[in-house]
Amino acid sequence: MQESKMTEPLITIATVNYNTADFVELIIYSLKKLTCNSYKLIVCDNGSNPADIEKIKRLSQENEKVELFFRQQNAAASMAHGQALDLLIEKSASKYTAVLDSDCVFLLKNWDIELTNHLDEKVKIFGATSPSLRAGPRLGGGDFPLPFAAVFETEIFKSLEISCTPGDITKGQDTSWQWRQKFSAAGLYGKVFTVYNTRDFRDGFFAEFIGVEEYYLDDGKLVASHFGRGASLGAAKYMKWFRVPLISTPIKKYFGKSDKKKWIKKCYQIIDSQ
Repeated sequence: MQESKMTEPLITIATVNYNTADFVELIIYSLKKLTCNSYKLIVCDNGSNPADIEKIKRLSQENEKVELFFRQQNAAASMAHGQALDLLIEKSASKYTAVLDSDCVFLLKNWDIELTNHLDEKVKIFGATSPSLRAGPRLGGGDFPLPFAAVFETEIFKSLEISCTPGDITKGQDTSWQWRQKFSAAGLYGKVFTVYNTRDFRDGFFAEFIGVEEYYLDDGKLVASHFGRGASLGAAKYMKWFRVPLISTPIKKYFGKSDKKKWIKKCYQIIDSQ
């Protein structure tokens, strides 16, 4: 695939920041090292704390391919995230758009070529989903891309008038639940990565971590990893048996913070190895 000659880059990557500037810094590094075609990264800050805002501002100022904007919101987590995704996708004027959770990162050289080459007349979106063992009732989970890491044709996506905001969560209508519904109604298809969670899969690159997801292409190449815990560091995922009030939460957060640093370091190592 040749690099786009348009004013707009061939691909826009969209991510939401909420106290996750360390993760966004990793994304910026990954895109610099591993992206072949012209691109830009658009970041929507969703109301982070002052220290995180200062860091995300600095990252934006230091990287000409990063566009940053801010919004104030008081919606619940899934709703706030979905609203921000709608704003981000609307800003994309590229042929392709990639939506990426801030704690998810592409780890494959030329990931953009690898992913867009899977799109054709019928397959218009390709990306990550939940592993079948953990998909639960979420619409799209297991057999259709979810907004963790996915690329799609921007014009097609916008023509379907899709909103990423959740509907009835109890019915599986979480963030981006309309993706499967509206693509399918238009006779279009989605294709998903092979997904493993380290709670079930102990033979991958991130076997030492708890609850990390690994995304692979059909040929076995690791394309991305998802820490999956964002700003909260996934305190609830650690030592569920340990529920002593005022003690358990700080201890769980400690383990989450430690894992975050190790996961980021591991991602840098994988990126630099290519």
